[in-house]
This record gives sequence, C-alpha cells and structure tokens, in this order.
Amino acid sequence: MWKKVLLLLGAVMLCHALQAQELVDTIEYFDPNEVFEVSEDTVELARIEACRMVAGEWHYKKPYVHADGSSFIGKLGKPIAKSKLKKNLDKAYKKLKIKNRWNSLTLTADGDWEMRVLGLPLKGRYTYDPENESLTLKWNGIPLKSHAHRDGKKLYLAFDTDRLLMILHMLSGISSSETLKALSFLSQNFSNVEVGFEMMLK
Repeated sequence: MWKKVLLLLGAVMLCHALQAQELVDTIEYFDPNEVFEVSEDTVELARIEACRMVAGEWHYKKPYVHADGSSFIGKLGKPIAKSKLKKNLDKAYKKLKIKNRWNSLTLTADGDWEMRVLGLPLKGRYTYDPENESLTLKWNGIPLKSHAHRDGKKLYLAFDTDRLLMILHMLSGISSSETLKALSFLSQNFSNVEVGFEMMLK
C-alpha cells in the first residue's frame, strides 16, 4: 500500500518538475524584443493610413477659429467672439485676395502636399496625427504645425498667430502690408486662440 502511495507521489512530483522545466525553457526562449518590436514597415503603414484620412484636393471656403476654453475668447463667449473674429479675418483675407491667389491644397496618401499660389506650386512633405488632431506641413525644412480636424468633406486647419502670418505671407506673396500688421492684433489680444481656414473637398 505504502509503496503504491510513494510511487504515485513520485510520479506527481516528476510531472510537476517536467512542467516547471518546460516553463523555464519557454521563458529562456521568450524574446520581448521580437514580440514587441515595431518594424519600419509597421510605422510606414500607420503613417500612410493616417495620411489617407486627410488625402484629397482641398479648396479654401472661409476663415476658421479654434479657441481654448480657458482663453480670453472662451471667457468672452465663444459664439460671439468667434463670429466677430471671423469677420475680421474675412476682411483681412479678402484684402490679401487669398481666395483668388490660392488655388488649392493637395494632400496625398503618400505624405506629399502641394499648394498652388498664382499658378506656382509650393511643395513639401506632411504628417498627420489623428489622435492629437495635428497636421504639420514641412516647407523648406520649416515645420508649420496646425490643429487639423476633418468632418466629412470639410477640413479645418488652425495655426497659432505666428505660423498664420507665415502662411499668409506664402499665400499673398507680400512681406509687409497694413493688412498683415493689422493681423498682429491676434497675438496681442488673444491667448490660446488658433486661426486659419475652413477647406472643402473638391
């Protein structure tokens, strides 16, 4: 009787020992770098998938205002303040003849962008981060980051005031004017406010 019990206990202990050794062998062959490694192909695929979300030929429709809730414009009352600011921007854009000079903004699924201003192309590369709603145009090595949000056939691009002035300079072809000087009121009177363009998909 006792021999049978001892043999049974020995068999159970041997089984547990073999399972433990198998677990050790598995751990030894487990390489976290192989399991969690992010390949270049994976990164490239994610980049292309993000670019496809905003790819297309976009045309300027009207000014756009993106305001943070803690900003002056937020405390003033977003609907009223935004409406007033949009009217001022619309006047400035019309003086700069943005709609006449700026034909379109084309974003490809490969990450290229092109703007045609007075028939002449401006080109570069861009990246789009859908999680943070940011789109960055790279022009002559200079990154122009914007808050970007797509809603169907509409694309909203908003820049901080310094970058907006740079964009307007690119689109208007002038470096100094009363209109550009007037736009400086944005940085002087508004905090955490980004302004830009509402675009329509062709």
